[in-house]
Amino acid sequence: MNDKDKATRQGNTILIIAAMVIGVVIGLMFAQTGGQQKRDMSSPLQGKMAEVMTLVQEEYVDKVNTDSISEHLVAVLLGELDPHSTYLSAIQTEKADEQMRGNFEGVGLVLHRGKDTSFVGQVMADGPSYGSGIIPGDAILSVDGNTMIGQPSDSVVSHLRGPRGTKVDITILRNNIPHTFTINRGIIAHRSIPYYDMLDDTTGYIMLASFTATSHKEFRSALEVLKSKGMRHLIFDLRGNNGGSLSAATGIAGELLPLGSPIVYMKGEHSRRRDFHAHANGAFTKGRITVLIDENSASASEIVSGALQDNDRALVVGRQSFGKGLVQTEFTLKDGSSVLLTTARYYTPSGRCIQRSYDNGTDEYYRSYMQQLLEDTYADTAVASVRDSTPYYTVSGRVVYGGGGIIPDTIFSYHKDTSFIYYNQLTAAGILNATAFDYIRRHAPQLMTRYHNADSFCKHFKVDDTLLKDLVHRGEKAGIEFNAHSLNAQRTLIKTVIKAYIGQSLYGDEVFYRIYRQIDEDLMKIKAL
Repeated sequence: MNDKDKATRQGNTILIIAAMVIGVVIGLMFAQTGGQQKRDMSSPLQGKMAEVMTLVQEEYVDKVNTDSISEHLVAVLLGELDPHSTYLSAIQTEKADEQMRGNFEGVGLVLHRGKDTSFVGQVMADGPSYGSGIIPGDAILSVDGNTMIGQPSDSVVSHLRGPRGTKVDITILRNNIPHTFTINRGIIAHRSIPYYDMLDDTTGYIMLASFTATSHKEFRSALEVLKSKGMRHLIFDLRGNNGGSLSAATGIAGELLPLGSPIVYMKGEHSRRRDFHAHANGAFTKGRITVLIDENSASASEIVSGALQDNDRALVVGRQSFGKGLVQTEFTLKDGSSVLLTTARYYTPSGRCIQRSYDNGTDEYYRSYMQQLLEDTYADTAVASVRDSTPYYTVSGRVVYGGGGIIPDTIFSYHKDTSFIYYNQLTAAGILNATAFDYIRRHAPQLMTRYHNADSFCKHFKVDDTLLKDLVHRGEKAGIEFNAHSLNAQRTLIKTVIKAYIGQSLYGDEVFYRIYRQIDEDLMKIKAL
């Protein structure tokens, strides 16, 4: 590999890792483990802060926004404690609670942002807008007479949202012709399991994207469906799952473990030890299980994978998980904002605390995470970082380690093939997604006429060379140099991902994973084990 290729590869890897870190941080910020609690927080520290704020208000040379200052002070205070204690404004608290509930009230449209316009990216199945005539690719001109052109996505969303049963007029532009639709708002279920299916006659697959209030029920239902189809081996995909509800994690683990099996315990300076065990009537306590994790699997994902590993109930495969073993409790403040305060550490049944060290501050905490990814990426063999050499033991006596995430029983290494450079650059810049959505904008009506359902689309739609030429052109406009060798080497991968994005817009998230699984190399590796 020449120096230019190496530099390009390293630069591209760092871009992707940076994006992954941002995703983990956002996911962890909004993940909660308990219900809201109200508490009157009074202390000497609070008195001192109030005294200083009074001085600022009465003596400072300029007028100050004390609300903004107080919010900043609270955020700084929590940031000094650990990486996951954090402050959420009232708006952020509402969004976080909505995410944990697994539903919201609105019209059921997923938006795709253009330069100054929001487009319909997806019409959620069974949502209020489904069957209304609104289709993917429609440009949103106005909502209830208020123009949406030039408005940020958050503003468009806030106009579309509203109490169930209320009406909203949405004017869209399609083929340069405006159309207005009246939608009755309703409750939109946001599934935490975007996809599950049988991969072959005996192997079932469940992908869990997050742990919410509905996750346990969704998971048990998926298990029952797959069992009825003959599942004897479950592949449980927790890649990219940042965590969420503790009760969902213990409930899901309990569906897979025999009665009484330990799942997790937690304790802290001001909280007594609490132990969680599997209850009766687990839906899949005897069949084979493989758990798939990666560097973005965190918190509740690590509770489940750690419990199954320590009980020798599953083979854990993939890449070392993030390493978040701290429990946050939400305390609601009087103005509707909240504090997510770390109140305990959790431990897997063998006694492991998988929390990544934060002794040297938050910056070093995330820097060490990025360093781990870089080391694993450039290593000649699959490696994992063991930060705590203390041995812990599974039920059968196997040695496992903690102190920095769940280390898989079988580690899947990263690609070292330089032909992935071009694909990675296009992916990191969002070019594949943009190419697919531009195609949707131009052809959605014809596509929905030609392919009446997801089955027809998956079976018959082909990504042609015209789409690939558009992809190359978009990449060049974004400053990504065309790489013919890489494009040819990864042509199948690129075409499959574009098709998956198009299918997702037309028929929902389930179709994306249904298509993508055909080239998912981690799944292929599991089949070879």
